[in-house]
Amino acid sequence: MRAIEDIQQGIAIYEEQIKQTKEFNTHDFIQYMEPYFVRYGDRTAMPESPRNILIIHDAGVGDFINLSPCLRAIREHYPMAHIVLVLFPRALALAEACPYVDEVIPNLRQCWWDDFLSLYEWNQDFCAKLLPYHFDLAFVFPHYGSAVQLAYLSGAKERVAYDISRVQKSSFWHGDIPYDVVEPFINRSVPYRSENTHATDRYLGVLDAFWGQKVKARETEVWCCPEDINCAEEILSDWLVEQYPLYAIVMGGEGAYKRWPPEKYAQLIRLLQEDYPVLRFVLLGGGAIDEREVQRFLQVYGELQGRTDAIRNLVGKLTYCETVAVIDKCEAYIGNDTGNMHLAAALDKPILAPNCFPAEFPLGPDDIPTIFAPRQTPAVFIQPEKALEDCKTKRSEYGCSNAKEAHCIVQIKVQAMRKGFDLLRARCNSGQNGTICVNQETLL
Repeated sequence: MRAIEDIQQGIAIYEEQIKQTKEFNTHDFIQYMEPYFVRYGDRTAMPESPRNILIIHDAGVGDFINLSPCLRAIREHYPMAHIVLVLFPRALALAEACPYVDEVIPNLRQCWWDDFLSLYEWNQDFCAKLLPYHFDLAFVFPHYGSAVQLAYLSGAKERVAYDISRVQKSSFWHGDIPYDVVEPFINRSVPYRSENTHATDRYLGVLDAFWGQKVKARETEVWCCPEDINCAEEILSDWLVEQYPLYAIVMGGEGAYKRWPPEKYAQLIRLLQEDYPVLRFVLLGGGAIDEREVQRFLQVYGELQGRTDAIRNLVGKLTYCETVAVIDKCEAYIGNDTGNMHLAAALDKPILAPNCFPAEFPLGPDDIPTIFAPRQTPAVFIQPEKALEDCKTKRSEYGCSNAKEAHCIVQIKVQAMRKGFDLLRARCNSGQNGTICVNQETLL
């Protein structure tokens, strides 16, 4: 404990200097801190077989699922190591079910740091949780500068991450902390390869470069416990006994521009019920936004005289791991681009999703559909043909740039999604994995 107190005291002393000068020089800070780490044995050579390994990840559920092949690969490469994962709490429940890590430590304030002093103060306290491990090796998969600084303050001997100067030029880097402030904290930088366009390959690229060979198993995966499976089987027992085809329906989600109106989902399900009366639909999601959206759905569904015996509202009633188990009982996913969509993809469930990226915009390597599209299962993204006027000149990586409301996505017609359902079934029948983005006008 004395070592931790000394290191924290050293950090605190330097913090007072920052407060006075209003400046932070990373190289000066490292020169100041290294004697502390040397004194307490954190700068000896990394052993050939690392004993303690730190993994830092700082994004949400979808990103975490795309990181899953890295967790599997690190465990396979270092089977005897004690692996500690630090991550943003959104994915905590999923991470705790992961068989490839020994401990999970949530970092409540991992993301969206723009003020370096407040970041410094938070990491100063948080590093006390990491220093006792005397990490031999740290893998950092950062979107924010906070993760990079934390890797250094953990005391890890070898700190592996992309060359930050390259990453910052892509949509993979968020926040306003300049790369040159945090870049020196990484002592084993690896080249960022622009051909790794998908999020999974971007993460795996760190390991590919560090180990000098490409990781072979690159499929995403998710996990749940036996009690989660029991919960799903109990909730769906009557439908499972009758062997009804089940479809996961997910409305809401973060980012208003990605939310197709719930009224249109109600209309879509009514159309599907007319053609496929045997189908059953499980409404999934969680949080205030999802609960609000599903109430709008239920109101319109009732007005359309939708069959109450054909839907089951589980919004806000399940944990993430229970949701995994429920989706695994479904044949496919129909819904918005959410963390649940990535759960479904990792479970190899076919996906039909409305997408706010207008078809008139060419897809680039840093656009969201390119980075996060499902690829190990058949998926169909239905797009509006054109952007609404105020998005034409200021498109974002999502295509639609209006983050405050459902905007370009509202142009997607119910009949286009209905046609997309048939297209998805055809792709499943022909065994075509991967995502296709479809201009709705080609279906109407």
